[in-house]
Amino acid sequence: MKQTIYMAIDDSGNLLQDKIMTFGGIIFFNSNELNNFTKEYQNIVAIYKPRYKRLLKRKPAIELKSCNLKKKHFQVFMNYLSKYELMSIGIDTTKIYKNILKNKKSKGRYLDYAIKIMIKNTIKDLIKINKLDQNKELELIIYVDQSSYKSNGLYNLEKSIYQELKYGMTNIRKNSKFKNLINNKLTIRVIFKNSLLSYPVQAADLIAGYARKSIVNKNDNNLKTINHLFYLPK
Repeated sequence: MKQTIYMAIDDSGNLLQDKIMTFGGIIFFNSNELNNFTKEYQNIVAIYKPRYKRLLKRKPAIELKSCNLKKKHFQVFMNYLSKYELMSIGIDTTKIYKNILKNKKSKGRYLDYAIKIMIKNTIKDLIKINKLDQNKELELIIYVDQSSYKSNGLYNLEKSIYQELKYGMTNIRKNSKFKNLINNKLTIRVIFKNSLLSYPVQAADLIAGYARKSIVNKNDNNLKTINHLFYLPK
């Protein structure tokens, strides 16, 4: 029997401008869960959006993001999201090699790597807690905010995630081999979404922003909301 998992991912911060950058995401284990979430989240947005009249005056189509939500409203959204499996990866940009940050392609590859590591470690966690069977066929559908990712990286991202989960990875420097995680047929689909029209991606933005603020402020209690939290560089 095929397992289908949906992940929505967005980022917060910038590799060049901020000390901490994060990716955040939310996970759904079937289409019904995804659809129910979308309806419920849309209702919450409808309640709180009218309270941001100044933003709506400037741009009526604005979405509620981690950068414009008031703290008390932000917490309401996070309290709702906490009933789902949430993931994030925090990147300490001060520890990244300078030559990576100076080169546009190297920077893009590093961001790909961060997303891949977050997904790989989350999948590993889900297997450990029996929310995913590594011996069953898996279809992994990943929604990414189209404004934060370049389209020419789509194929490489799909391919690298597939390779990591299906065949594992060899680290030549450390002379070590990481085992594969999925033993059956695996399908990876990365789909770009306009965040204004995608409530799962809007939620991912909040998760990424919440994780980033919590890491910057060293708020370990808030970070407990994120079920699957990882850090780079290691």
